[in-house]
Amino acid sequence: MPAPDPSPNPETREAAADQAAGKKPGPKIPPEIRINVSWCKGCGLCVDYCNRGVLEMEGVLPHVVKAERCTRCMQCEAICPDFAIEVGDSAAGGGNAR
Repeated sequence: MPAPDPSPNPETREAAADQAAGKKPGPKIPPEIRINVSWCKGCGLCVDYCNRGVLEMEGVLPHVVKAERCTRCMQCEAICPDFAIEVGDSAAGGGNAR
């Protein structure tokens, strides 16, 4: 009976399986970070809680400035009182604000 996989993240399990099979990892595709500006009140909590510098305030609204640095920790989503930010996988790569 195989040991249970300790990694809950499917992306991590897939990378571990590829490494075990001798495959080289591909380029990391940044997530798509969507900011619903009609919901955002500009409190800046998402920017303050992102320790990777992915988000910056431009005027009164947050903007994605370095999506490639995102680790998908989801802290920006969790801290937003208005549910105005969403982090997800992007087939095309790159972060977008709407």
